[in-house]
Amino acid sequence: MSRKSIAGYGKGDCVIRSANEPCIVFVANRGYALTSSRASLIKHFIDSGWSVVIATSEDKESLALVDAGVRIERVLFNRGGASVAADVIAYRRLLKIYSEWQPCVVHHFNAKPVILGSLAARRALGSSVVVLNTITGLGHAFVRGGFVARLAGAGYGLALPRADATIFQNRDDRALFLKRGWLSESNCRLVVGSGVDMGRFVLPMPQPAANRLTVIMLGRLIWQKGVHEFASVARSMCQRYPQVRFVWAGEIDPGHPDAVPQSWLDEQTAFEYVGRVSDVPDRLQNAYLMLFPSYREGVPRAVMEAAASGVPVVAFDVPGVREAVRHEETGLLVPDRGVDALTEAVERLLADKPLRERMGAAARRLAEAEFDIRSIQAQHLALYRELGVDIAAE
Repeated sequence: MSRKSIAGYGKGDCVIRSANEPCIVFVANRGYALTSSRASLIKHFIDSGWSVVIATSEDKESLALVDAGVRIERVLFNRGGASVAADVIAYRRLLKIYSEWQPCVVHHFNAKPVILGSLAARRALGSSVVVLNTITGLGHAFVRGGFVARLAGAGYGLALPRADATIFQNRDDRALFLKRGWLSESNCRLVVGSGVDMGRFVLPMPQPAANRLTVIMLGRLIWQKGVHEFASVARSMCQRYPQVRFVWAGEIDPGHPDAVPQSWLDEQTAFEYVGRVSDVPDRLQNAYLMLFPSYREGVPRAVMEAAASGVPVVAFDVPGVREAVRHEETGLLVPDRGVDALTEAVERLLADKPLRERMGAAARRLAEAEFDIRSIQAQHLALYRELGVDIAAE
């Protein structure tokens, strides 16, 4: 059997790959995008005899996949803005990775990987590779608007027609891309969310302590997640209801152009910032509700986890979020940027225990029916097979 040697970045050693061993490359802005909900999909390819490469930043999350047999190729993407020099470097890096590994499938996540990766894959490999993209959300560029949003739109319009299929996580993003002519309907697929491991969120959940009403938010500390709105609701509620505790859990992301500065965070007294946490199920067990004031999402993992935990959600009625919350059934949705309405909705749920419990139970049923990661993975595997990829079902 002939073999070829390819330089792998992560460990600095030499990868020996069988010439007839198929290869897939997953590309994302950072390792968390791959470990948070796609680790089981990656493992399925490994267990099926594939070489799996991840092209992303070399961080704690991506390095954690090495033990599972994944190879890392380091790529730095300029997130959330326009940088011609950085984008050219990332594009050339992807060209090199694709040329060396010769994958038969590449799957891109996040805006820059989708745009640059689709163009690089077709240039390096032509029609010999299956190119699949996932739009995980429109993010900072589209929330901010202006030149960067127009530039991103032009990039999508150039890149997406070169892919075999593009997965959307919510109907609003899909409709927007079709309306603007960035791709054809025949190349669109809808897979709602990235899924939740329901086994981590076991019911019945213990009841939180009655003497302290906890309202939680899970998300990165960037302004577009609604940090200002969360702080405003917390200030208003804590003045009237001192027994209410507001908690924000999530990482500070200083590399993001929309990052919340540490200096602002240090001045806040109305809510408690606990940093990034690994005990999400435990945190949700001790929460009465989730306040999720994000401006736009793909489908938020945090809201799906809240649903799996039987925790109702108060949020803005915006793309992505409305896929995960059923208004007046599993939570409450209010008009975008409506802080007063957000505060009233939080107060309503905290004051009405039967309503809160009824919505929590309905949220759990929704999670079981629509958010189970096994179902989401099965949809991805079915799409791979539809595109001619020889990969077995689970």
